Amino acid sequence: MKYMKKYMRLDITTQDRVGMAYKVLEVFYKNNVSIESLEVFPNKCCVKFKRVDNKIMNVLLDDLHGVNGIFAIDKIKLLNYEINEKKLFATIDSVDKGIIAVNKNFKIEIFNYYCEEYFDKKKEEILGQDIRRLFWDKPDIIELIEKGQEFENVKLKIKNDKGENLYLVSLKAINDDDNKNHGFVISIKDFDNAIKIANVVLQSGEGAFREIIGNSPKIENVKKMIFAVAKSNSTILLRGESGTGKELFAKAIYKLSDRSNKKFVILNCAALPDSLIESELFGFEKGSFTGALTHKEGLFKVANGGTLFLDEVGELSMAMQAKLLRVLQDGTIRKIGGIEEEKVDVRIIAATNRDLEKMVAANEFRRDLYYRLNVIPIYIPALKERIEDIPHLVNYFINEFNIKLGKNIKYADPEFINELMNYNWKGNVRELKNIIERSMLLCRGSILKRDDIIVNYENGMNFKKHKLSFNRGDKLRDIIERVERQVIKDVLHESKSIRRAAKKLGVSHTTIINKINKYSLDKCKE
Repeated sequence: MKYMKKYMRLDITTQDRVGMAYKVLEVFYKNNVSIESLEVFPNKCCVKFKRVDNKIMNVLLDDLHGVNGIFAIDKIKLLNYEINEKKLFATIDSVDKGIIAVNKNFKIEIFNYYCEEYFDKKKEEILGQDIRRLFWDKPDIIELIEKGQEFENVKLKIKNDKGENLYLVSLKAINDDDNKNHGFVISIKDFDNAIKIANVVLQSGEGAFREIIGNSPKIENVKKMIFAVAKSNSTILLRGESGTGKELFAKAIYKLSDRSNKKFVILNCAALPDSLIESELFGFEKGSFTGALTHKEGLFKVANGGTLFLDEVGELSMAMQAKLLRVLQDGTIRKIGGIEEEKVDVRIIAATNRDLEKMVAANEFRRDLYYRLNVIPIYIPALKERIEDIPHLVNYFINEFNIKLGKNIKYADPEFINELMNYNWKGNVRELKNIIERSMLLCRGSILKRDDIIVNYENGMNFKKHKLSFNRGDKLRDIIERVERQVIKDVLHESKSIRRAAKKLGVSHTTIINKINKYSLDKCKE
């Protein structure tokens, strides 16, 4: 039996004048033909309607040809919106993740091919169902769905007849211009595939450098240098001032190297005394010293096959330098209290902010170790050498601290940025990060302004506008209260009204009165 199509479609070319679409609809209504959908263009109407027999179809076509202003009628396979819809569904089915589109009534409208695979269900049995039935055994997900709360990469186990697998689930709301919700889209990624993709991205330049913010010429040169040497096994020495982010560059080297699937181990040589550094690096045997109740592997052994990052290597004592040199020369280690030597294969990345050349000349750093470490020196520029990166860094830290501090700072005012670009950054990126955090804590609105800046000076801190002085031992709560008092006092003075001051600061009238009482400020006239 030949399959009969449910719908028919006509492309009707018309004169470009008002009322032509109405005349077309009038013909369909006269012949009692039910229209499914209609597309209207300046010189054309496209109609999709339920199938009719040949007799009705011929009458319909005769009546349409008899309408003044209709020039041609052609049968077509699909309307324009149907073509676009099929393209959209084909695209949705081709992406390597599950896609579920849900309307504001929680009914499923799209359930793509990958969802059929993940849930082991056909879309025909799912479309139109309540999304909460699909996640009936996941109360945490249902709660987020019902709140319409967006989330990203929540781990979720999905069980079907083929077994149980781990996925990453995200939800994005569909809102109109007035922020009214009209549903949401859920995406589901296979966890193992996501990890594989992440590893590929990390081994690309873009992925490895994603935490290194800025595109100034000096930073770009460092990235090119790292990209060129990362895959070798040569020792790398990162040079630069404190706070320039040497550890981030060490991680980038590791991610781009052929050892990225092995461990990346960090030791800060300035944080521990010699005795502890030795046991950390080489490990120890049981009973080798008081308190050694069991044996412990050292970081060289832990990092075997991978990368060991020795931060602040210039702080090592001469005795520890000699022991480190032996590992670099022979590739062997021996635990404290042990008698056997073990071979290790470790790529060394070292970092220092010290002038090693002066230390060598002063017999404070071994010359032979210096040459072993300084195979590939990479200089990390200070922030004052790349001030054009400050706007990018500010935006990055705003996004980071919005999450950490629960704030909603949208951006930084140009004067705020200019003030930072004119500052002498002795503490480099680390100091900038601290200043952004402080500024966001003290910011009363959604935009960081120049008056929000607190900068470190040698003898404490100074608030730019009000010349408020703070001591290093002051508690954060005390600092905030003193600044808050000054801000409210100034706004009250400018506004001459508690109500106007409250409106300017974005708080209630009652809040201002409470603050006035708290800080013993003079009340203004209502």
